[in-house]
Order: sequence, then structure tokens, then C-alpha cells
Amino acid sequence: MRYVESDILHLLKVGDEQCMRMIFKDYYRALCVYALKYLATVEDAEDVVQNVLIAFWENRKGSAFEGSLRAYLFGAVTKASFKFLERNGQIVFRDIEERADHFFEEMTYDEEELKAIKDRLYREIELLPDNARKVFNAIVLEGMTYKEVAERLNVSVNTVKTHYSHALKKLRERLGDLFVVALLCL
Repeated sequence: MRYVESDILHLLKVGDEQCMRMIFKDYYRALCVYALKYLATVEDAEDVVQNVLIAFWENRKGSAFEGSLRAYLFGAVTKASFKFLERNGQIVFRDIEERADHFFEEMTYDEEELKAIKDRLYREIELLPDNARKVFNAIVLEGMTYKEVAERLNVSVNTVKTHYSHALKKLRERLGDLFVVALLCL
């Protein structure tokens, strides 16, 4: 179930923590995948996204928010990813950051386009190797944790993370810029 952005923003304005559960459910996985465009590991991406969401709550609760929540969150993850890279001595290209901000502000698709993107994502998921597909489906489509998936498949959490990273890499390669849009359609 996807939540209506205006409902999330209303709860934010009144300081209701439920808005963070809604944001997490709607955006967390897509934001993590998006952060992987810049960061090398799933763990780094999750850390950056969690920090962005915590900072968002701490800085915005009880106040009105203007603009697109989606654009703001993706822009914030982009900036936080670059700061993470800079802190770790890696090179950052600032023009990428500016283009990413504009990309998410201008991202509009009609229902037919979104359905086609979602259908393409499902086709690409089916082409993944068996273990990568099972892990991706469990994490993204069923909302399971790494630990729950590991228990279900009788493998280690690190094996789950490896399969998940492999699935994300393959889907990003095959879908390109549409990958994040496709995840948001789920």
C-alpha cells in the first residue's frame, strides 16, 4: 500500500511519528537502491538513507513542508551520499548532484507509462538467477528483513546481502535510470 503524500505531510506537521513509518514503507528501499548509484555497499547505502530519514524527522517535525517529498528525499540522499564519499576520501562530481536534483523534480509519468515500467521490472526480475530473484522478491516485494530471508532460505545473512546486491546490480544495469522509478511503482 502506498500512502498519499499529503497525508504523510499532515502527520509530519502535527509531529505524529506515524508519518515516519509511512515514509519508511514507501521510500526506504527505493532510496537505498538509489544511494547504491553512488556508494559501494548495501550497508553504506542503508546507513546514509537512515541518517537522511532521521535528520528529516528531527529537522521537520511539527513544521509545514513545501514541495515534493519524493524529490526532497532523493535529493537529500544524493547530497548525503556525496558527503559520505567525501568523508571517506573518494572523488565526487558536483554536476551529478545538480542533475540528480533536477531529474527528480521533473520526473512525471502517466499511469500507462508507470504500468509499462512496472511490467518491465517484473520481467527483469524473472530473468535474475534463482537465488538473487528469491532474495529480491522477499526483501522488496514481501518487505522481509535480511535475517528473515536468511532463515527462510537457510543461508547466512551475508549470503542474503550478496544475492540482494547482485540482484540490484543486474536490475540497475538492465533498467538504467528507470530502475528507481520502477521500484517506486511497486
